Amino acid sequence: MLALVRSVSLPRALVVAVCTALALPLATAADAAGATLTTLSPTYGPVGTVVDITGSGLTTASDVMFNGTDAGAPTVVDDTHIQAAVPSGARSGVVSVTTADGTVTGPSFSVQLPTTGSVKVSKPDLEFPAATRVTAALTAEGVPVRGQHSQLQRKVAGTDSWLNTRASQTTNSHGKVHWRVDPNNTTSYRAVFSASTSYLGTTTPAARVRLHPQVTLDVPQVAPILTSITIKGTVRPKPQHGHVVVQRKQVGGEWHRVARPSVAGTSHFSVATSFDATGKYVYRARRPADATHGAGHSETGRVRAVQRTLHSGMTGPDVRALQRQLTGLHYDVGGVDGSFDFDTQHAVTAFQKVNGLDRDGVVGMDVWRALDDPHKLRLRHPADASAAGVEVDLKHQVVIYAVHGKVKRIFDSSTGGGYYYTGSDGTQQRAITPTGHFHIVYKRDGWVTSDLGTLYRPAYFNYSGYAIHGEDQVPSYPASHGCVRITVPAMDRLNAKLPVGLSVWIY
Repeated sequence: MLALVRSVSLPRALVVAVCTALALPLATAADAAGATLTTLSPTYGPVGTVVDITGSGLTTASDVMFNGTDAGAPTVVDDTHIQAAVPSGARSGVVSVTTADGTVTGPSFSVQLPTTGSVKVSKPDLEFPAATRVTAALTAEGVPVRGQHSQLQRKVAGTDSWLNTRASQTTNSHGKVHWRVDPNNTTSYRAVFSASTSYLGTTTPAARVRLHPQVTLDVPQVAPILTSITIKGTVRPKPQHGHVVVQRKQVGGEWHRVARPSVAGTSHFSVATSFDATGKYVYRARRPADATHGAGHSETGRVRAVQRTLHSGMTGPDVRALQRQLTGLHYDVGGVDGSFDFDTQHAVTAFQKVNGLDRDGVVGMDVWRALDDPHKLRLRHPADASAAGVEVDLKHQVVIYAVHGKVKRIFDSSTGGGYYYTGSDGTQQRAITPTGHFHIVYKRDGWVTSDLGTLYRPAYFNYSGYAIHGEDQVPSYPASHGCVRITVPAMDRLNAKLPVGLSVWIY
């Protein structure tokens, strides 16, 4: 009967009936379909990854395809287990297996593409304290990779360890990530990109930021010769070892090393020095490069070495230099002759008044320092001195002579003392210099005697007897009855510049 069934083409219903009668088993759906694929392990990986494929009916498996790319014949472990390596050129997609019963398709496998990373810094050389930007980029086959996690790492110069720094970031649509860093040492940076289902991870080459220390130097503006002075400075960040080199040169000369103080474990250093001769000197400090930092340089600091504290009766080149500088600032020194005389003393006093210093006519360190950054008087009424004019500054107790609206000469002066005195008419009057706008109304030459004293070459600015005049005594404070006193030699130099009609402002 079995032979008849096999050799004769019968209707399917008859075959079923015959088989049922003979108690033979029916073919299942799995038998009709052949092999099955159920799981892949792992489910992603790069080319070359060996993938375990499980299912059923795999004994006769002869070929494996990864999304259409042929992986060749698998290794058959048993009927439910085979292995195949991801072939070159494969892309993410379904895995299919060919058996004696046909081709069966299984789950998808994600092929991780290899990536290339790069890193750069916006400023490879920094002076502390400063920041720079680290930018890392990730591509796969030349295309930017978006959404990939990255960790910034740093390695300080002189060490061997890479350390994580900053929070991890995810690449943007251009495949880039950015970090702001502010190193304390020369430091190398790299980015470590994590692997994902679709892409392999990678570590970029390193980019170095060379940090130069901040070096400062504090020098006095003025110092006397043959006297020890201290020059101070700082180096930041604080070095752990090494030294700085302090150099000096006289203006127009060459640099010479003054000292080499240590800065091991400290940010501060100091140097004691002195000068053998007067003149202008320039200092600078240099921190040599080492394993952890680049070289650092301070700005230059200028010092004026002065011979002495100067006062009336002294002579010398330092006096001449003083006179030249005061003349350049428009103070009336009489002449530049190197002799600290009466005129020079009053010019110094006028300078002290304008700069808020003690009015003693002596050139000490305070005056030398002020000469390096002097306060400069400005006319309040330059329009009234379009040709020439005079302004009397009661606050500073000086007389200002101007030409074409610009200060030309500043004279030491003494005005109304504010005290009470008995006038020529026997009444009590107060010694006040009137304020406002006046003009020279008439002049007298030589010494003129009045009820209140003797005036030298007075130029009267009203008809009440008030004048600008010379006087033997011109103290550094307001002391007159109301006139504007200047010294006799100064009045000889100014008198011809005070014609009748000249504008006079007093304020």
